[in-house]
Amino acid sequence: MTEDFVVASGEAVLLLGGLLVVFVLLWIASRLCYAVRHGFSIRFLLFLAILGTTLLTTGLMGMWAVNRVQALGLEHRNAFVDLVRGFGPKSAFLFCILLVSALAAALLLGRSLARPIESLAHSAEEIAAGKRHAVLPPPVGREVRRLTQAFESMRRSLEDRHQIEQFVADLSHELKNPVSAIRASTEALMEGAASEPQMRERFLSRIDEASARLELLLQDLLALARLEARGIEPDGEMVQLDELARDAIKNCSATIESKRIDFKEDFEHVRIRGDARWLRRAIDNLLSNALRYSPEGGRIDCRLSLDREEAVFRIQDQGPGVHPALKPKIFERFVTDRAHAGGTGLGLAIVRSVAEHHGGSARLIDQEKGACFEMRLRA
Repeated sequence: MTEDFVVASGEAVLLLGGLLVVFVLLWIASRLCYAVRHGFSIRFLLFLAILGTTLLTTGLMGMWAVNRVQALGLEHRNAFVDLVRGFGPKSAFLFCILLVSALAAALLLGRSLARPIESLAHSAEEIAAGKRHAVLPPPVGREVRRLTQAFESMRRSLEDRHQIEQFVADLSHELKNPVSAIRASTEALMEGAASEPQMRERFLSRIDEASARLELLLQDLLALARLEARGIEPDGEMVQLDELARDAIKNCSATIESKRIDFKEDFEHVRIRGDARWLRRAIDNLLSNALRYSPEGGRIDCRLSLDREEAVFRIQDQGPGVHPALKPKIFERFVTDRAHAGGTGLGLAIVRSVAEHHGGSARLIDQEKGACFEMRLRA
């Protein structure tokens, strides 16, 4: 009875071992087919290397044992055969353990090697998708550290070049209209319009308007270029954001009173680490944008609160809102509604850049009436 149980147990172990071997072979075949199309992964290459080394080592040891037995007499050979028969199930079980160990070792080693590279590739995809300030993963290992540093250096070089090209293109495009207006008015005055008081007054007024717009445009464009090129120190001073917002509202009090706007504010005490000058510039831009588009006698709701680890500044007006065609690109440079004069189309671009440099974001919240802008900052 005991011998039958041992035989049955041995056959069961051999069957399970055979099924495991078949399963692993099928898995290897499927991975080989996938790798032919998409390339070999580090995990799979490590698995093949560890498994191949293990099988080669055990095969050489087996061949050496067989050669040694063949050199002995028949009596020793029969004893070796009996020994192999007795330890056959255990050998099969040992082979399965080696197979599983090779697979586990390949997965662990491949995970430690491939994860930093996959994280770096994911960050590269985010940057290519438009997230310019996506944080690169912390490097693990000397080689991956060198790769991360090289990638960061390449990104900065390409970003600087792109910023210069974009700056020149945007500058030439936006300067065209005011420069053309100044030139045309000057030529008209030189051709004799200066002798007529009404004509002279009209063309001088046009030159003054174009000059003022040109000055404002250059200030905003240079500010945005400086912000994107130099960035903001990550370890800035502690800023009382609610006091900063109240000071910005006080500076707009004349416009609020002249347009009879019902201005409502709801501020929590919020302190964040950042650059007070740029934060004030972003708040000023959001306030001036809301005031510019708000009708007389309208209402503006301004709110500052903490949401987990972020400071949230939200401002909502009752103006005409944002045209649906402009919503996807409202935070890009020179995107503005030309029906409302006075803007350069750079204010919201500066808001987005300031928010991103403070670890946050800026967005337009969809609503039926008016416009609602939200700026999130890392607290």
